Amino acid sequence: MALSLGARVDLITRLTADYDRAVLDGINLIAIGAEQCCRYANSYDGNGDRTQLLLAEGDPINPSFIAQDGADAYFLAPAYHEFAAMPPLHASVLAVSLQGPLRSTSEGGRVIHHPHPLAQAGPFLAPGTLAFLSEEDTADAPGLCRYIASRGAVALLTRGYQGAVMFEGANELPFDAIPAHSIDSTGAGDCFAMAFVVRMVETRDLAEACRFALAAGSLAVEGVGAAAVPARQAVEERLGKVAV
Repeated sequence: MALSLGARVDLITRLTADYDRAVLDGINLIAIGAEQCCRYANSYDGNGDRTQLLLAEGDPINPSFIAQDGADAYFLAPAYHEFAAMPPLHASVLAVSLQGPLRSTSEGGRVIHHPHPLAQAGPFLAPGTLAFLSEEDTADAPGLCRYIASRGAVALLTRGYQGAVMFEGANELPFDAIPAHSIDSTGAGDCFAMAFVVRMVETRDLAEACRFALAAGSLAVEGVGAAAVPARQAVEERLGKVAV
């Protein structure tokens, strides 16, 4: 998403030797060797409800692999529990996706909500950090978001077709979703989060970043896979139509 918006992207991740790196063309890839990567399997019932299995946890990532400064933004996005806490990073925008840390597993590897969401989220929070999660990531998402805001971070809660809510201090600011013809919602939350971070670097305006991110997310659900990731022009055009 960040690449399609014109940002220079460094991706630091663990990859196995047989991973197809062609899918990451255009990104400055900093690959750390791994015995296994985090892998999931998803299945859907007739109502579209998902069952997710954790096939492999993936090897942990040592924070020492990450350059401590020099970037406009750092976005930490653990697929599961590769990080125990936010590394000591220095940038104008620090962000974390809490989806992975908020996951646990039951018998058979079925993914469930982590029973201790506050304890899981806490080590990733610092004043000013942007923390992203969806209402499906934990049983009491608004409660967790209020906890995040109480720690001085900003919580961004996505709610699908109902839009998003931003929790900052004692304030809870809802944002309406931008209408879309939904085909596949997979990855829309990731597009929202990365578009938010890119626009936040550009404007330092939380509300502007949220509106921009909602436009990106609305476009992301209108296609399938990586082909649905929107370019900047498409996002700006979608925003312009809403403004009119």
